[in-house]
Amino acid sequence: MISVDTVYQKVLAVANKEQRGYLTPQEFKLLASKAQLEIYNSYFDNVRTAFHKQKNSQGVAFDEIEMHQEKLHPFQKETNETVAANSFEVTLPSDLYYINSVYSGTTTFNKVAELTKRELLSIENHPLLAPTITRPVYVRQDGTNSKIRIYPTPTVITVFNIDYYKIPSTPEWPYVVVNGSALYDSTSSNLQNFELHNSEEENLVNTILHLAGILVQNEELQQAAILKGQLSNQEKNN
Repeated sequence: MISVDTVYQKVLAVANKEQRGYLTPQEFKLLASKAQLEIYNSYFDNVRTAFHKQKNSQGVAFDEIEMHQEKLHPFQKETNETVAANSFEVTLPSDLYYINSVYSGTTTFNKVAELTKRELLSIENHPLLAPTITRPVYVRQDGTNSKIRIYPTPTVITVFNIDYYKIPSTPEWPYVVVNGSALYDSTSSNLQNFELHNSEEENLVNTILHLAGILVQNEELQQAAILKGQLSNQEKNN
């Protein structure tokens, strides 16, 4: 995890150096949450890019895949959902962000493949491709990320194992007001540090600064964030 206070103090230091004023705790929370989510989203794109690069370059990108999967690891969770006989809906976890895989069974596991409704319609009447109890599929329910529909409908009580990536927790910088100033309260039960990999600290600071520059429509602050990011990348490559 990355200290939310460390990131906030770095953001304030750069903003003050550029004489761009004070970023309130409330503003920081909004920008910090958005920045964390942007970086988190990039992990999935980076894994896909590295995987295709690996296929096209005979394994050159293997280290890249491992690196990005390592960053995703803290967000990976697993849960079981028991569905009654002749029921076809599986309720998804409330903190679900991205489904990695779904399996049915407790001793013998059958992978449940995801299909779109169009894909399902094209195969459900095909004698070789239609889903079966040992080769089930699921389709997302319309307008919701809370349930999936299983095909064919299980005829007995069935356990579904869902391997997924959770939504990152919203960073919280708790504080108390002393003489009109907000002071960090490290003992607060509301404290929530960033859940990203420790190597992302500078990336977080730069992303928040960039978003802060957009918030106040200040091009100089955005440029300061870009310059800081370039210097950070140079240090990593040296």
